[in-house]
Amino acid sequence: MTLKDTLDGLTVNELKQRLARLPVASRPTRKDQIVAAIGGCLLSDALRPLVGQLSELDRHAVAESVHNWAGVFRAAAFKAKYGTVPDFFIRSPFDYYSGRSKPAPSALSVLFYNGSIPHDLAARLASLLPAPAPMTIATLDDDELPDTVINAEDDEPEPLRRVATEDSVRQELPALLRLVAQGGVAVGAKTGIVSTAGARRIEALLLDGDWYATADDEDVPRWGGGSIRPIRPFAWPLLLQAGGLAKIDGSRLALTPKGKKALAQPVHEVVGDLHERWLVKGQPDELRRVDLIKGQTSKGVGLSAPENRRLVIDAALKACCPVGKWLSVDDLFRQMKVEGFRFDVAGNPWKLYLVDANYGSLGYDGGSDFELLEARYTLAYLFEYLATLGMIDVAYTLPYGARPDYAGRWGADELEFLSRYDGLRYLRLNALGAYCLGLCATYTPQRVERPPLFRAGADLSLVLLRPAMPAEQLQLEQIATPLAADRWGLNADAILARGADADERGRIREFLASSAEGDLPAELSELLDGVEQRATAVTDAGAARLIQCRDAGLAILLSTDPATAAHCIRAGERQLCVPDKKLAAFRKGLGKLGFVLPELTP
Repeated sequence: MTLKDTLDGLTVNELKQRLARLPVASRPTRKDQIVAAIGGCLLSDALRPLVGQLSELDRHAVAESVHNWAGVFRAAAFKAKYGTVPDFFIRSPFDYYSGRSKPAPSALSVLFYNGSIPHDLAARLASLLPAPAPMTIATLDDDELPDTVINAEDDEPEPLRRVATEDSVRQELPALLRLVAQGGVAVGAKTGIVSTAGARRIEALLLDGDWYATADDEDVPRWGGGSIRPIRPFAWPLLLQAGGLAKIDGSRLALTPKGKKALAQPVHEVVGDLHERWLVKGQPDELRRVDLIKGQTSKGVGLSAPENRRLVIDAALKACCPVGKWLSVDDLFRQMKVEGFRFDVAGNPWKLYLVDANYGSLGYDGGSDFELLEARYTLAYLFEYLATLGMIDVAYTLPYGARPDYAGRWGADELEFLSRYDGLRYLRLNALGAYCLGLCATYTPQRVERPPLFRAGADLSLVLLRPAMPAEQLQLEQIATPLAADRWGLNADAILARGADADERGRIREFLASSAEGDLPAELSELLDGVEQRATAVTDAGAARLIQCRDAGLAILLSTDPATAAHCIRAGERQLCVPDKKLAAFRKGLGKLGFVLPELTP
């Protein structure tokens, strides 16, 4: 709208209040004359001294609005960048005694109308104020990341745990797929959500365990915020199902053909596909994991599609997180506000609440409060899914008192945290994450050199040289028998049974060759060669029909005549074997010879 259109929509009293802020000689009383006076002043050279009277903070507000925000003042973004908001924009309809409900008179009142600047006035202001400098964000290298952070609740230092996830997922994903193939992951038959026992099995395979250990959670009363675990063991079964690698089979997960194929694929390609599939198909909604926000299933709440939220967060990571640098989560949130990476969580936030539906509704300010809904959703998506996939490295503390921005809300005084993900403090977009987000076309794994796992003996024994990692332990259990605390014996029958699959034979050979100290002994190489020969000695040629002929002469005729010979083989004096795929052709040949094969009846 133009300035005149905007002024025409105000009352005479509102116009007179604004006219009083301007350096005009006359004070007309008719509305059309007041509109003309205000417009004539603001769209003339008199605007320059008026801008000069603004405080520095007010000038920033105008400059951001006209240069970056299409003439609209964005309070959350401004506060994220400058730390505060001009008093003119602070209105608290619920705080009658603070004096803040009616801000002090300001020259901004003649520039902003319902938070916006008319476009013709914005163009003149843009010529008078330089474009604001971009917000500066600190990033950290490994040696700059602090060892402790101050807990906001008690001002005490707390250890900062850091995990580089990229190498972990290369170990964990193949091991998890093998665990699923063994039927080792129990889930809900309808929900696909991992059971308590299934979560324990998965956690035992994870290179660094879950983000939090049992001891981190055992002494906190459940009314203080609920359990903080599991996180990674909860996410993995859902990721595998969303990615089409696993499916529910009764009360357990089973590998799909795609999951079996994934065992032979490069891990980064599998992770990229899992991320892409979770982005559009992942269920349940991550907000459901912020279980202290109640009312999520209530009628009329109008939760937005998780896909739309995930897309915004991914875009923010690509724009705001330099690859290989640590960034504080708070600084990521600041950039999301300033750069406009925002999303709606609920169409009707009045249906969402903390503690009590009548008094704790998020509708009072939760619908527009970034920290309560957008931030908590983002933390869940980052910490439970992207970090589990190995796309971001994380540095975190316990969630208790880590992010007490909800504490002023009704009934929340006794909550120790709002979500189990509140402890995430820093993140680092790694090379795998950059590949999955499309920031680079190729991916080169950063190999972590590890000492050999075992020394292989001529008696087919394996003497451990270091503790086995979870994925290595699972592989050992599949092909060997423990003989002592640090000694295993290879099981030739188990190797042969698993070696029936060509890909699995290759994985067993690769595991033994890459994990052994030096070259494999000749006896072990001979065992593997023998398994190769025996596993390929007999093959399944597919289903077939056994055809009984009247006499040996007819069997000879059918097995030699060009009409039928190509479709059958002799299987005895009077028997022919016809593969199912050639049965139709065999019947056609029989017809040419004047015979017919009756159809089998069920």
